[in-house]
Amino acid sequence: MGGDLAHEPIQLRTPMDVLPEAKAIMEQHGCLVEDGCVTLPAGSTRTLYEQYLQTTTLWYEIVLPDHFRMLEAHEWSRKLSILYLSSEAQSAP
Repeated sequence: MGGDLAHEPIQLRTPMDVLPEAKAIMEQHGCLVEDGCVTLPAGSTRTLYEQYLQTTTLWYEIVLPDHFRMLEAHEWSRKLSILYLSSEAQSAP
């Protein structure tokens, strides 16, 4: 299944606290990280990740224009997204 290419930035409602390390990594890849919101850059894709069971949480693979990947757990009932960065990104200098 192909992802939807976003010609406009995508805004995701997130928890208020984002780890400083995660914020720095996302900002290096063109994301705007604010309290309670992450804006993905135009040209990002967000694809339903079918390998996970879709229940009250929908799982998406996000690919930014520079090919950086994240996994999103979207709780549709609360309209809240939790973003998971790859372990390689977290260990990068």
